[in-house]
Amino acid sequence: MENHGMLLEQETQDTVRTEFLTARLGWLIRKHAVPAVASMLFMALYQIIDGIMVGRSLGPDAMASVNILYPVLALLVGLATMIAVGGNARIAVLLGSGDARQASSVLGLIVAWGTALGLAGSIICIVMMPQILQLLGTSGEMGIHAGQYLKGMLPFFAFMILLVTLVQSVRNDGQANLASMVMAGCAVLNIALDYLFLFVLGTGIAGAAMATGIAQSIGALILLGYFVKKTVAKSHGLRLAKPVFSLPILQAVVVNGSSEFFNNIAAGVITFMFNRAILLHVGALGVAAFSLVQYLLMLGIFIITGISSGTQPIFSYNHGAGLHERVRGTLWRVGIASSLVGVAVFLLMAWRTPQLASLFLPGEPEAVALTIEVANFVRWSMLFMPLAMLGSMYFTALEQAGRSLIIAACRGLILPALGLLAFPALWGAAGIWVTPLFAEALTLLVVIACFVKLPQKAPRAQSAAVSLAEQP
Repeated sequence: MENHGMLLEQETQDTVRTEFLTARLGWLIRKHAVPAVASMLFMALYQIIDGIMVGRSLGPDAMASVNILYPVLALLVGLATMIAVGGNARIAVLLGSGDARQASSVLGLIVAWGTALGLAGSIICIVMMPQILQLLGTSGEMGIHAGQYLKGMLPFFAFMILLVTLVQSVRNDGQANLASMVMAGCAVLNIALDYLFLFVLGTGIAGAAMATGIAQSIGALILLGYFVKKTVAKSHGLRLAKPVFSLPILQAVVVNGSSEFFNNIAAGVITFMFNRAILLHVGALGVAAFSLVQYLLMLGIFIITGISSGTQPIFSYNHGAGLHERVRGTLWRVGIASSLVGVAVFLLMAWRTPQLASLFLPGEPEAVALTIEVANFVRWSMLFMPLAMLGSMYFTALEQAGRSLIIAACRGLILPALGLLAFPALWGAAGIWVTPLFAEALTLLVVIACFVKLPQKAPRAQSAAVSLAEQP
């Protein structure tokens, strides 16, 4: 009876693997990318509505305070993304090669690791709160808002890391719709809690932070329950297994996720540099306007992120099986789709920025006018950003960590820092706004260079293809 159960489990897992390795690419991409994009759209929607509610209830200073605090949150997001992307890329490659047991052990490792890092982050922020706020240069009303927002977020760090990790793990288990439903539910709950805390209970910006933390914690618990149930029932596919704290596995997770970690940490550093430059050349209102433009860009960024995360298992499974023609075919399709999204957001910002800005800050004509000025520069970066983002994810999915890190370093730190050091001195505030375009355009050239140098070796393609062909 036990042998029959093991055979059934292997057969079902082989069905998932076979689908990733043999199904038509267009259908496979739609199946996995559409739910991921839907979930990211819900995430973008709740963040945009969150910004609208904060702007309408508390004004420009509150909006600016969230942006000022981003360097701290970027560390949390960076750790979560490193674990999620690095660990799940390893999981998907293992599943693609048929090693479900080792993949389950890696899942147990990244769950334990993410929980520990989240708890440590909360304790550090509690102990060093005054020093953190001082380092960020907060003061006055904006400083008060930043402190309240950070305090509201602190209890939920571990759950937020788990959510980012487990969403991708569920997709690797072939349950893209479940991941999307959970993320959509989190978004809807977050919006409802935002309204409750900000407009009914009047808790201030701390309420917006708590709304996000509560919603994401519930989502993390649902996904954790999914894997716990599978583990207890000894169901097929990916399960929670006892983590093996081996140095090679830890190194693989860290190396695979290093570019995404670097992206987020660099984003925190660059946000700090942007804020300093804007405060010097424009003032606090400029920080609010730049923050508002980031909300407008968010729609495109989140859709492209959804396409990338949804198709990551396709890249990793086929790479793990050595089917490199399918990897390249997926890349072409995903690249075209992502570029079309960038063009659509560019046109939306060209035509609708005044109306969108007025949603966030009604009765603030000076802030709206400055937002339009900033958007007229920054929107051009959307023509280059999709392929720059896709390049980093692609090399991570193939465990080409060096190339992914090079792209991340150029896009996330080196090029924006060069722009901020040079352009404001030449053109004042306009030099700040043109920096994102400069960074994204040159990063695309770096991505192209990385593809030109990509080795074409296919070490296991024949054995994988033969084993699939022999299946009934």
